[in-house]
Amino acid sequence: MARHRGGSADPGDPGQQGFAFWRRGQRAEAEAREARAATAQAQARLAEAREAQTAAEQEARTAREQAAAARQERDEAVAAAQSRAAEAESRAGEAGQDAARARDVAESARAELDLARRAGQEQVAQARRDAERDQAELRAGLEAQGAAAEETRTGLQARAERAEAEAREARAATAQAQARLAEAREAQTAAEQEARTAREQAAAARQERDEAVAAVQSRAAEAESRASEAGAELQRPGADRDEAGGQPARQQPQSTTRRSRHPRQR
Repeated sequence: MARHRGGSADPGDPGQQGFAFWRRGQRAEAEAREARAATAQAQARLAEAREAQTAAEQEARTAREQAAAARQERDEAVAAAQSRAAEAESRAGEAGQDAARARDVAESARAELDLARRAGQEQVAQARRDAERDQAELRAGLEAQGAAAEETRTGLQARAERAEAEAREARAATAQAQARLAEAREAQTAAEQEARTAREQAAAARQERDEAVAAVQSRAAEAESRASEAGAELQRPGADRDEAGGQPARQQPQSTTRRSRHPRQR
């Protein structure tokens, strides 16, 4: 109706050329607003990615420091356990040497006891043989040597007393050797007990070392796992930043090109 009356064209009339220009301008402005919103969103995501990257780097540094501390703790625990094991093995070796010396002393005492026993037995046997021989000689010459018999009897008595004294000395030596043998056996028993205690301590020290190594290795593995996770988190923000930076770059030239066409058509 406006066309028939010769009036101006309404921008809202789809049949007019100005309406097309107006629609293009509205569309360009809408696309520009979308591009600005996408840019703001991308910048926000970039800031979040940078913050996440900073946090991930801090966590990675912390994880590396924890891993280094765990490795140092493991090395110190291993060194301490090895030192205790070496000390226990040294004590076990010393106890074994003491046991060997005690066995040597016991064997020496046993040999001395055997020698003393044989010497006493030989002395007693010799005294008995001498007494029997003297008594035989005495009985043979009693009748012919009456006066000498008393002297001989006195001599025999003295020799018998000496023989008994020697027998007593032999028994005393035997008792002393037995006492030394008992002491040597007690020393051997104590040395063997000490050797068993030292071996048990060495076994406990080795077990403690193995447990300490296992615990430190477990903590080191956990620290390395956290470091790996932190490295993975550190790599993810780069990919998100690339996706966020690529979206507005495809929409901005289109709105700029459409705005540049309006002046030429007018």
